[in-house]
Amino acid sequence: MTSLLDHLDQVSIFDHSALALFLILGANWAFTLIHILQEWKGADVPLWRVFGAVVGVRIPNALGFASFTLLLTVIQWAVGLAAIAGWLPFAGTLSLPATVAALGALIGARISDTVVSHWGLYSLGYRPNPGLPSTVLYALEAVFILATFRKGLSLAPGATWIGFACGAGFFIAVLPGLRLVRLAVPRWRRDPWVRRQPLPAWTKD
Repeated sequence: MTSLLDHLDQVSIFDHSALALFLILGANWAFTLIHILQEWKGADVPLWRVFGAVVGVRIPNALGFASFTLLLTVIQWAVGLAAIAGWLPFAGTLSLPATVAALGALIGARISDTVVSHWGLYSLGYRPNPGLPSTVLYALEAVFILATFRKGLSLAPGATWIGFACGAGFFIAVLPGLRLVRLAVPRWRRDPWVRRQPLPAWTKD
């Protein structure tokens, strides 16, 4: 516990506050869970069907749930833990560059997921967009981390930018990655979603 609080003091404005550590980490995990549950429980279809419709590929539900819900939750919780607590299971206390890179990745992921996956697609006319309401939590968290962890971000600017690029790139790569899946698996190909039109019927099969 001491090492976690030492990390918080080194990278943030919160000194050695255990309360701050648990509140910030708890909020990070809660925001992730709320957002991903919204993406999974979309009003019409889950997010992987929406993304698949944009490029014209039908992702099987089992694969979509495993990757877009379970795996993505674990990855984002791990990034939050590394960034905010400076620690990971099986790895223990992380080096300063690693934790600063995780802070950058957290910020980049929140911004990219919000802007690219949700606000961008919604503005282009791809509606509904599961998870859109909770993006306000992601935007607020990104601003909060930038404001309160700026000390840590400034300690290793190179690591910050590398982490930011990785976090942002992860979400930017989703649609191009699905286009590659469409090319690689012909039996999953479907007619792409026409902007500002209702979801294709095949997304609800």
